[in-house]
Amino acid sequence: MTFRRHGLPAALALLAALPFTSEAIVTINDDLELEGFLQAQNILRTPRMDDAEFVMQRNTAQIEGKYYFLKDSTAFGRFNTGKLEEATFSFVGRGVYDSIYDARPSYHDAFPGNQSLPGEFEGKVREAYVDLILPPFSLRLGKQQVVWGETDNFRALDVINPLDLSWHWSWESWEDIRIPLWMARGVYDIGKIGKLEESFFELVYIPWDVRHNIISTDPRRPWAFTGVGLAENPNSVFVGSQLKNLDLNVIDGSPGRKLENGQAGFRFKAVWGDVDFSVNYFYGFSADARGVLQNQFTRLDPTTLHVAYKTKYPRSHVLGFTANYSEEKYTQAVFRLETTFTTGVPVTVAPGAPLSVDPEQDQFETARRSVIMLAADRPTWIKWLNPDRTIFLSSQIFWRRWLDISHSYRGIGGVFPAELNGVVQPGRFISTNEDRIDQDEVVMTFSASTSYGDAGLLQPRFVFAFDPRSTGAYNQLSVDYLLSSHVVLRFQQNLFWRITGHKPGPWQLGDIWGHSGGNSRHESVFTFIYQF
Repeated sequence: MTFRRHGLPAALALLAALPFTSEAIVTINDDLELEGFLQAQNILRTPRMDDAEFVMQRNTAQIEGKYYFLKDSTAFGRFNTGKLEEATFSFVGRGVYDSIYDARPSYHDAFPGNQSLPGEFEGKVREAYVDLILPPFSLRLGKQQVVWGETDNFRALDVINPLDLSWHWSWESWEDIRIPLWMARGVYDIGKIGKLEESFFELVYIPWDVRHNIISTDPRRPWAFTGVGLAENPNSVFVGSQLKNLDLNVIDGSPGRKLENGQAGFRFKAVWGDVDFSVNYFYGFSADARGVLQNQFTRLDPTTLHVAYKTKYPRSHVLGFTANYSEEKYTQAVFRLETTFTTGVPVTVAPGAPLSVDPEQDQFETARRSVIMLAADRPTWIKWLNPDRTIFLSSQIFWRRWLDISHSYRGIGGVFPAELNGVVQPGRFISTNEDRIDQDEVVMTFSASTSYGDAGLLQPRFVFAFDPRSTGAYNQLSVDYLLSSHVVLRFQQNLFWRITGHKPGPWQLGDIWGHSGGNSRHESVFTFIYQF
């Protein structure tokens, strides 16, 4: 392997040279606090578990700050603000350099000419907002994340901020891959209402910042989403029994950044006895796109089918309820519930579907969907595994049901070699989608974590997710070692698998990433973190 630059050695040298005398939060003065981290994440893909392919060397620097410009009803130490008691300005900035394009010339050369190298560099202010506290009311204005719900790893109510899945799909912390939006978030602290305690009402308004999930489908990228089958772009299509070239034009149909495209929601949260619950509603746009068929024709070129699709993000209503209950007498466990009802969920419709299913014959429709999540968490003594500390056990079942369903609704498509009269055509690839959406979709998860050694410096974790219908599964084995109060070394092994012959499921588990042979995406992740 030829290295153009020494990304990994340079990152390690930088970590080794950093001072280890600062505290976790750096206080510049009484009004300004800073914290952050430097991280080098290195990923080896191990498709057959007997070889390895270097696919990521992501170096990240993040800094977070908070400036208290108003304290005790006094702004900047001199101006009286009356009932406005406190105000702060917070920001999160992140810079990224992924040296994989320089470490592996084949990745670099896959983007010839002046094409940009996706994901190589990133520099942005992720969050920037002002908090104003005027008891019992507080207001947050600016670019921010708003997190609702009780689920782990799968989202139901946590839909306000879309996700950037182009970096490493959904295998990173939600906090790191949510896309912050410009919005206003107000909270009115009600307190006690009859038998309800700690109640508050929260209102969220996004006036113009409409974003959607970012998914890379370019097969030249190491972590592109290519669906089932080959990591290739479709370039051919069958018209009747004839194999023609495919000219696909995808038109961006994202909603414009206009006030008329505003999004809003509210949440009421309270404690009733031992039950902590919330009622939630959000009106916005679906973060997932589906293509609407605009036109297709062959008249201008008899050898080529020209197809135009326009992405569409329909309006959506999300109504949800969450609750958690700590049962101390019999199980010593915390039980969690989350349920949602969603309208306007976009779905792909198979070509040639009846008019009753696809009246516009544009291969696009919307549907209604419900979700129920039940979970249980418990710290448990398993002394033969850890005689000194409890093991935190968490289990979850996630049931999603399509209230509108048709045999013509399709899930995840794929790209496959084109065959004509039983003969594979070299260099010709077609896109097909025979993945019918099931009315009921279920995924189950289990995780266990604990710590060993003095002060818990060694922290292992096990995660298992399983789709019983598609038999796709995901396993994660990870260990954090706290080398010092500032340096964390992390090793993580991700395994994806499925039982051959079962159709792909909707959760993008092992049934998508666990292809047999050299296409699987098992991976070993080595991460070095310096935090201050």
